[in-house]
Amino acid sequence: MYISKPKNPNGKGIILIHEFWGVIDQIKKTADRIAREGYIVFAADLYGGKVAKSVDEARAMKDAVVDGEALLVIRDDIVELGREGIRPENIAIWGFCMGGSFAYLAAIGGIKAGAYIIYYGSRISDSKEVLRNISAPVLGIFGGADKSIPRETVKRFGEALEDLKKTNEIDIYDDAGHAFANEDRESYNEKAAKDAWQKTIDFLNKSL
Repeated sequence: MYISKPKNPNGKGIILIHEFWGVIDQIKKTADRIAREGYIVFAADLYGGKVAKSVDEARAMKDAVVDGEALLVIRDDIVELGREGIRPENIAIWGFCMGGSFAYLAAIGGIKAGAYIIYYGSRISDSKEVLRNISAPVLGIFGGADKSIPRETVKRFGEALEDLKKTNEIDIYDDAGHAFANEDRESYNEKAAKDAWQKTIDFLNKSL
């Protein structure tokens, strides 16, 4: 786990969940950037300290992750944030790509938090039976040009949340692909990433 603490804490925290590369420098930089907004950030490590050096290695490491074990890591990190004086209702679980899927699984799996932020996590559902378990606001950030997550899937996810009267914001950036907010990837879309970042900070300010 990588921890980034703010100079001027606001009494709130973030559990940040990495892409399938692991807790690489880009995730650490993201944690530091969030900390500058006043949040203490725990970058959860679902790979036990390992990082991937290639796409094939990253895919294999992702596939080896057991959902229940990953959710235990997230629960433990929430407990650790509690030792820093941060209550669950003042914590957001924020994940990118694979991490976005685990933010979603945390939301439907009863992991109590003040908000859930899903950046292009593919494991979303429109099952109302599943989604009714969500107990806090959800922000979903997706790319309209993301071939791995169909726009229609995202729309049905948002519509189901609306039908259930779950507080949510679902944004689709038409010209953005997968991982568009990762500044170290070829898929980086600066305009969409900057707008999504501001939406996320506004969402956090409202929700926590």
